[in-house]
Amino acid sequence: MELIPVTTVNDAGLANVVRGVLEQAGIEAVVAGTGMEDVYPTPSVHPFHVLVGASDLRRARDVLAQYDTTPDDADDEE
Repeated sequence: MELIPVTTVNDAGLANVVRGVLEQAGIEAVVAGTGMEDVYPTPSVHPFHVLVGASDLRRARDVLAQYDTTPDDADDEE
C-alpha cells in the first residue's frame, strides 16, 4: 500500500491525536518522523507526518477539515 502524507504537524502528541481522529473514522493512519527526534528533540525542526493510504486520502482530508472546524471547549464558555 502506498502511503501519502495527509498532514504534517510539529508536535508528536498532536500527530497522535490526528492519527486517532482518522482511525475513529475508519481510516488507517501512521505517524512518521524524520528519524532524528531522539537525537534532536526539537519538534519544530523535525516535523511529524501523518500518512494514509492513497485510496483514503480524499476522505482523510475531509475528516480532518471537519475536525479543524470543531469548536474548542473554550469557545463554549463565552
